[in-house]
Amino acid sequence: MTGLVGILVTLAVLLASGGKGALHRRIGRVVGRRVDDATPVVEIADVAELLALSLASGRGVTASMSVVAERVGGRLGQDLAMVVAARDWGLPDDQAWGLVDPAWQPLARALVLAEAAGVPPSTTLTAAAEDIRRSEGHRLDVAVERLGVRLVVPLGLTFLPAFVLTTVVPVVGALAGSVLAG
Repeated sequence: MTGLVGILVTLAVLLASGGKGALHRRIGRVVGRRVDDATPVVEIADVAELLALSLASGRGVTASMSVVAERVGGRLGQDLAMVVAARDWGLPDDQAWGLVDPAWQPLARALVLAEAAGVPPSTTLTAAAEDIRRSEGHRLDVAVERLGVRLVVPLGLTFLPAFVLTTVVPVVGALAGSVLAG
């Protein structure tokens, strides 16, 4: 019986901490199966800064994207290489960036904005990286606040009845006994 209660409490905490996606990822790790996560947004900000540095050194946009994709590697490098390949095949920028995770859109908008305004893309990429970090920090703050609220309910449902049974009931019983006896 206690094992079942333990399992239910564990599932409730996992669901409260990150929802179904977090539970799915944790179960995938336990079972040994890889579960694809979303593209890490903060790492995209790092890629934007690397692109800005490469562009500031005098490389073109496509050449910079190729170099950064090669150096970054992993999923981010693959996504960036896919955009480079799509651009090489002649796809417009919006379609090329549409092939990768939507988390790349701030970077894509920064490049398109720089081209339209005729300014160096390194400036807009640096600003985009700052915006990405700021919005991700805000998203994490909101998630932490929600977690605090979600944790109050299970704690209230477990500790409040225990408090009533161990403190209030004996005091009321003792008072009722002394009043009825007297």
